[in-house]
Amino acid sequence: MRFPDSDGALAGHLLALFRRLSADAEGVTRPAYGAAESACLRALAAIAREQGLQAWPDAAGNLWLQPPGLGEAPAPACGSHMDSVPRGGNFDGAAGVVAGFLAVRQAMRDGRALRAVALRGEESPWFGAPHVGLRAAFGALSATELAIPRRDTGKPLAWHIAEQGGDPAAAGAGTPLPEISRTSFFWELHIEQGPVLLDRGQPAAPVSAVRGHLRFPAARCRGEAGHSGAVPRHLRRDPVLAVAELLQELDTLWVRSLQEGADLVLTAGQLLVDPATAAATRIPDAVSFSLDLRSTQAATLAGLSALLPRRCAEIGARRGVTFDLGTPVTAAPVVLDAAGRAALEAALPGVQPVASGAGHDAAEFSRRGVPAAMVFIRNTHGSHNPAEAMEVEDFLAGLAALQAAIASRG
Repeated sequence: MRFPDSDGALAGHLLALFRRLSADAEGVTRPAYGAAESACLRALAAIAREQGLQAWPDAAGNLWLQPPGLGEAPAPACGSHMDSVPRGGNFDGAAGVVAGFLAVRQAMRDGRALRAVALRGEESPWFGAPHVGLRAAFGALSATELAIPRRDTGKPLAWHIAEQGGDPAAAGAGTPLPEISRTSFFWELHIEQGPVLLDRGQPAAPVSAVRGHLRFPAARCRGEAGHSGAVPRHLRRDPVLAVAELLQELDTLWVRSLQEGADLVLTAGQLLVDPATAAATRIPDAVSFSLDLRSTQAATLAGLSALLPRRCAEIGARRGVTFDLGTPVTAAPVVLDAAGRAALEAALPGVQPVASGAGHDAAEFSRRGVPAAMVFIRNTHGSHNPAEAMEVEDFLAGLAALQAAIASRG
């Protein structure tokens, strides 16, 4: 079968093929270790072999590509993830998979050592944890994680790994697979999942770091219910206003932190009063809420971790309510490889690097001792939704920078 030869035409062909193989009522759905994800990997492997590349799955089910003759020599790898969130967009992950394939195809032509990898299961909705395909390749999945049921089937991760041809025992063996042991560096192209490049009018940019987070997913503030017209302010124990005061203080802190050069983003994604008791004429007795604080700076997150309990206690004492932030969920920031970032900056002169607010396989490689670098591609309408809109011209600009950076590192 003949395929388009230019990078742009072949990228468009592959991305359209992935869309067809995983189309949903809206957008695309490629469940981790599912049939649509596997169909896309099989299609990519077939096209790669037609192009003269070697293609095979590792014991975790991830797809690897390499030029003939590379054998088992150490080499850098380039790629991203093949899965998507339910009814997501077609470019989150898949654009980086296509970039890895095109980069290794060019490396074959140039006689350079490079592998491409299409990873499974980066997105967390399917098993409640991210990077399961990559962590399986590191042999780092726990027995508890292997037993987690997938949200749509109810069957455990271990079952799905085996059902798609992988080895669950290897995924939890504590030893990296040979493909991981041979990886000297990881390069990833990914759509930006926010609006920064769109705001700047830039098609692509190096990624400086991946933000760590301090999350309180199940925080609660308790007060006392009362009649909205009968309880004066000085006798109220209103949890809604207490949480509002806390959020206003955090927003003011956010502004000040940015003015002082710190990196910070803050979200209260949930703010809930029990609908069974809520009424326009009732002071609520409790509010459930969440906080998601992210930064590339560990010191910023540590400062917030110390500040929050203190401010909650002070607001609570003044307003007659009690805060329970619950158990925090934390992840350390990841500063990506300096040399890799410098190579991308040289390939994109005058472009200021951006921080990633979302986790990526590149960050997971870095956390586990394999240096990594990333380039972001401009993307309209954000991510994790069917409206993702990456232009092929922007993709090619990022791909050119990625290939130049890879070539400059030998």
